Amino acid sequence: MGFHTGLTFDALRGANTARLPQFKNALGEPAHSKADGSDWSLGEWVTAVTGELGEAANLIKKVRRGDLTIDEARADLAKEFADVVTYLDILAMQCGVDLGRATRDKFNEVSKRVGSNVELAGDDWHYAS
Repeated sequence: MGFHTGLTFDALRGANTARLPQFKNALGEPAHSKADGSDWSLGEWVTAVTGELGEAANLIKKVRRGDLTIDEARADLAKEFADVVTYLDILAMQCGVDLGRATRDKFNEVSKRVGSNVELAGDDWHYAS
């Protein structure tokens, strides 16, 4: 019923977990001294999330003032949004939060609060009866 891209939060978490110990910095050196990325503080991970969101905001600012059209910015926006989601999943992992479950639960909580019958369940959405 819903729109599927084939990507799940579980797949993203698995890929992030596998890639963190392989991640290299610009000098080709390991970016993390701990395989799970826990050598970075929560503050450093939230800075990574907000840095990427800031890059998206800068592109949107340029669209707003007429430097770019949304069509011209779309590919770069997609990359920045993807970076935000990737870092957000790592931040959630560092906090012991299942981002997929948290997103589903919060979405459903807000739906009830605003009087919507749209709910998330499993890997799909539906209209609640």
